[in-house]
Amino acid sequence: MEESQTISVHLVLGRLPALERLEKIFDTNESWSLFRDDKYHWVSYHPALHPKPFWTARFARGTKIVTVFYQPQEAAVGKKRVEIGHPICYPLDQLLLMYFLAGRKGILTHAAGIVRKGQAFIFAGASGAGKSTFSQLLAEAKVGKLLSDERMIVREIDGIMQAFGTPWAGTAGSAHNGQAPLAGIFILQHGPDNHIEKIGAGDALDKLLPMFSIPWYDPDTMPSIIAFAKRLVAKVPAYVMRFRPERSAADFFQRFIKNQS
Repeated sequence: MEESQTISVHLVLGRLPALERLEKIFDTNESWSLFRDDKYHWVSYHPALHPKPFWTARFARGTKIVTVFYQPQEAAVGKKRVEIGHPICYPLDQLLLMYFLAGRKGILTHAAGIVRKGQAFIFAGASGAGKSTFSQLLAEAKVGKLLSDERMIVREIDGIMQAFGTPWAGTAGSAHNGQAPLAGIFILQHGPDNHIEKIGAGDALDKLLPMFSIPWYDPDTMPSIIAFAKRLVAKVPAYVMRFRPERSAADFFQRFIKNQS
C-alpha cells in the first residue's frame, strides 16, 4: 500500500507578489485567476467587490510545497497580534488537490459516494442532477455509509481503483474520511421511473468528462488526468441511473447491486 503523502504549506505575511508579467492561463472573472511561469503556478484570490487580492499562492509542478502570501486587509491599532482568515480554502484547496492527483494516478470528481459491504459506489452528476437528494435517500434507507454527497476522489493504488471521501459536502452535508475499492460508477439523471442501464467505456468517458476536475487550460497537466480517466472507465463498470426522488430509488439501487453480486 502506498505511504501517505503531505503537502507542506508556508505562510508569508506582507506585500503580495506582482503577477502582471506572468502568463495568465485562467480567469474566473469573478474571484480568482491562475498564472504560471517556468517553475510555478500562481493563484490570485481577488473577489470582484474588493479593492485588493486577499492572497496569492505559489506551488511547483509536483505540488509538494505551497507558499501562501497574505497581506492582512486591516490590523487593529495597538495590538501585536493580527487575526487573518484561513487561506487554505476554496479555490486553493481544490486546485492543489487536482494538481496533486494529476501526477499520482488520481482524479477529483463531482460525485456522491457510499461504501456498502466493503465496496464503494459513486454517483456522478452536474449540479442539479440529484447527488444530494439521492444521497439522502440512500442514508434514510441505510443502504451504506455515505462518504460524500458532492465530491469524491478516485485513485489507482496497487492496480485497484479506490474511492475516497473528501472534506467538501453538498446540501446533504455529507463529508467523511473513508475509502473502499470502487465497484461501480452511476451517472445520475432525474426521470419518471427508476432505471439503470450499463454503458460502455467510451460512452462513460464522454458523460463523465464534464464531471471530472480537469484543467483544460493547462496543456502540461491535462493529458495525464484524461489518461487516468480512460483507465478508470476501462476498469470500473459504469451505468446511467434515472431515478425518482423518493425512497423507491434507494430500494431499486440496492436490489440492483444485490443482483450483480
